[in-house]
Amino acid sequence: MKKILSIFLSAGMLLTSGCNDFFDINDDPNNPTEASVNLLLTNTEITLVNSLGMSTSGLSAILSVYMHQMTRRQGFDAYNVQGTDFPITQSWSQFYSIALEDIREMKNIGTEQEAWHYVGIAQILEAYSYSQMVDVWGDVPFQQSNTAPETYTPSPDEDSSIYPEVLAMLDEGIANVEKTSTLTPGSDDLIYGGNMASWRKFAKTVKLKLYNQLRLVQDVSGEVNALLAEGDLIGDQGEDFELAYGQSQSPDNRNPGFIADNLGTRIYYISVWFYETLTGKNPAILDGIIDPRVPYYWYNQLSETGTPQSPAEYRDGAFLSIYFGSTGPNQAGLQDQSQTILGMYPVGGRFDDGGAISPTQTQAPGDVPQRILTYYARLYIEAELAQTGVTSGDPRALLENAIGASFAKVNEVVANYDAKGQAAPSEISDEDIDAYIAVVLSRYDAGDNNKKLEIIMTQKWIASFGFSVDAYTDYRRTGYPQLYDPDTDNLSFTNSSRSFPTVLPYSATEVELNPNIQQQNPTEVKVFWDAN
Repeated sequence: MKKILSIFLSAGMLLTSGCNDFFDINDDPNNPTEASVNLLLTNTEITLVNSLGMSTSGLSAILSVYMHQMTRRQGFDAYNVQGTDFPITQSWSQFYSIALEDIREMKNIGTEQEAWHYVGIAQILEAYSYSQMVDVWGDVPFQQSNTAPETYTPSPDEDSSIYPEVLAMLDEGIANVEKTSTLTPGSDDLIYGGNMASWRKFAKTVKLKLYNQLRLVQDVSGEVNALLAEGDLIGDQGEDFELAYGQSQSPDNRNPGFIADNLGTRIYYISVWFYETLTGKNPAILDGIIDPRVPYYWYNQLSETGTPQSPAEYRDGAFLSIYFGSTGPNQAGLQDQSQTILGMYPVGGRFDDGGAISPTQTQAPGDVPQRILTYYARLYIEAELAQTGVTSGDPRALLENAIGASFAKVNEVVANYDAKGQAAPSEISDEDIDAYIAVVLSRYDAGDNNKKLEIIMTQKWIASFGFSVDAYTDYRRTGYPQLYDPDTDNLSFTNSSRSFPTVLPYSATEVELNPNIQQQNPTEVKVFWDAN
């Protein structure tokens, strides 16, 4: 898999292109006036993925907390989400001011040059960007967005009106990546390396995802079954939509989630709810089932008997964390060398071999890709569609295949992992995988239809660790998985005065500068597909 070696482009950087006429003395090759499609594509991919992922400016930085995979001490703990929160202001700006602006230029230049592969990729990325913005914010600027100088203050469009436009845009993108093109991406395409078949499959998988999200508000059986009949979807781990990273520190091109958790103060705690679920100690979810992915998901800096820096709020052997919504006396104690941290699988941290060290940024590679849309996610989508009667597929078989694919993804990371001084971890054995799947399927077989859907969505949630945007959407649509409630946990020092946010607030910067956007209450507004 290709790595980003040294290509992080800043928002204010001038994207350069080669000089068309070497002898034109009026053209300064060091100061071109027009960007090239290849640099626009690279910058778009980096910006889009980082806006969604575990970077400090990515939406998963907040949504991993609200999906109770992570816990943080920032203000958005206990659902206290604000339009001034850094991941919200930055992701909004990165979508509109960088990614969508670069996409607009890529489409214009690509059309002029008949570089249809770039135009098609731009349309697919544009459609995907808007679909995720709708899923997170609801109504967002669409028709008037990125139309300056016609307007600098776009009005938001109704969310339900954007989805059909997005689906049409995906079809246009598919048609263009299949055309004969004067230019085809190569190493500038950090996702698929210029493989147009992979871009087509990604676009169709996005369509499947969106139809699934629409199933509660419209009949999508015809569209879904047509897509499945084509069989032209993300087909294995090699076709996952993800962004690979490198190990360089200057410039730093490592996974942004790894950087956030290994430079300065460690910002991510593993959710106690998530920990107890995966270790079989959560009576509400998968009680008694120990997940073999645990040592790949997080790393314990303490030994079983080690002494933490400060009194621990929650400790179970080597595991140390804090509660969501805590106001307890030990919540704020310094634990950067004691807390359990992000491990190998989500961000390229250390595999938990029991070494119990406090790793520095050089003692793990940090180059694990940021996963966005994967083969296993596609299988979980199909399992949900079959379980809810949209298709005639076998939901049990699809669930089994989806769990197997999610374990295969962990083993793919293991196979490519640079252990950085520790013994190289072994892949999860077939015996352990089969035993885990057998227990989960026995719970599935014993449940009614609601329990069966809950198990499908819970397994998808577990597999999504490291990318929480789609899990946030899934929870609002289906009500699964069951999430931690600090108001009913029988602990006197945990509470939440706010309800679960059904959308995120708009960026406070956008609200301040754009009179056509009024701030929304995140607990009163719902996305149009949210019929739960």
